[in-house]
Amino acid sequence: MNFDWNTFFLELLNFFILLWILRRFLYRPVLEVIEARRKKIDDQLRGAEAARREAQAAKERYERQLKEWEMEKAGARAVLEKEIAAERERLLADVTQEVAEERAKRRARDERERQEWARMTEQRALELGGRFVARLLERLASPELERRLVSVALADFPNLPESEADKLRAVLADDPLEVSSAFALDEEQRAALAEAMAKLARQSVSPIFKEDSALLAGLRIHAGPWVLGANLFDELKFFRDIDAQGIS
Repeated sequence: MNFDWNTFFLELLNFFILLWILRRFLYRPVLEVIEARRKKIDDQLRGAEAARREAQAAKERYERQLKEWEMEKAGARAVLEKEIAAERERLLADVTQEVAEERAKRRARDERERQEWARMTEQRALELGGRFVARLLERLASPELERRLVSVALADFPNLPESEADKLRAVLADDPLEVSSAFALDEEQRAALAEAMAKLARQSVSPIFKEDSALLAGLRIHAGPWVLGANLFDELKFFRDIDAQGIS
């Protein structure tokens, strides 16, 4: 086989022409497309990086806000727990005070009821005792008992306070001296009473003697507002008053 240089050079020329055509009409557009694609990818990568950085920043902001919210929530919970504890203490103090006041009221009510019961019991006892004593002494009223009461009065005259004697002397100037008795007094008793009253008044007296069966037994001596009682009626007056009042 013989080598043909003309064909070789023509083929080589065709090859270079083909390369020029490929470079001009195919390679350059491909390079431009590739460059455009690369730029687009770079832009996308830059956008993605910016988005990543923005997302990271947003994540950090969210985590920071979440941490701040947790701190605020913890603070609010602490304040709420403190307020709840304070309110519980206040309510407990109020309940304790109410219980103490209720106990005090109950004790006061119990004390009033106890005192009222004691008063009623005492009044009832006085009423019953008064009735018994009144009935007993009314049955014992007699001239013999009156003589004993007159003797007691005569024995007590010297022991009367000086103020009573002064009052008697003051009223004797305007009022007569009256001696009332449940039973008639004999001359000896009248004389003894007149003598005792004269010593007490430090002046001569002329008593007016009267009989008053309401006295039951004993004496009532008076001159104006001055009164000296030594009789069953006056002694039983306290019991009669209680009996008349009754139990409230």
